[in-house]
Amino acid sequence: MQSRKLIVPLLLLLTLGLAQFGFSQVLQSHTPKRTLGYVNPVTGAFEPLRQVTVPDALTPVTPTTGTLTFRFKITVKATIPANSVITCNANASVFEVSSGGVFEEEASALATGSGASWTCTAVIHYSWLLSTPGTDQVSFSTTTGLEYGFQVTATNGSQTLVVPVASRISSQPLSTIAVPATGASTTENISVTL
Repeated sequence: MQSRKLIVPLLLLLTLGLAQFGFSQVLQSHTPKRTLGYVNPVTGAFEPLRQVTVPDALTPVTPTTGTLTFRFKITVKATIPANSVITCNANASVFEVSSGGVFEEEASALATGSGASWTCTAVIHYSWLLSTPGTDQVSFSTTTGLEYGFQVTATNGSQTLVVPVASRISSQPLSTIAVPATGASTTENISVTL
């Protein structure tokens, strides 16, 4: 009789314990899925985070390399102040849709010349880890400027400071091109009037 009294509570305890595991499985399957994202401060709308495809770590990406040369022919019609320089700046950027990567390069140089005729060359040597170079595009933009500095001296005459001033700047986008083959040299000719 005592063993019977002992078996009934044990069976009851075992049944309740297994029921708890069963209920937890049911409740877990009804938990709502959460969407990761952020509130766009401009629109105020919730935007989910986008999935970015990461290249397989076992498949190395071969760098796409080359040289971009930007040759500027600058016609100066503006007054050239004393102590001024003419600069050229080139920017190349690739946005790779497949990986979400952004690659940007920039180069600057000082122009040479006199009077109304000046030339400037900015060179970019690039090495980009592009997953899909055959379908990617390179966007170019340039800026050319006529800049000078004026000297400010402290009232006690002990220190001087040169303050740069841009008297004339011209910016322009250039056409978009396909990513050049590895090792290629690409030249862009730009005419600018300042």
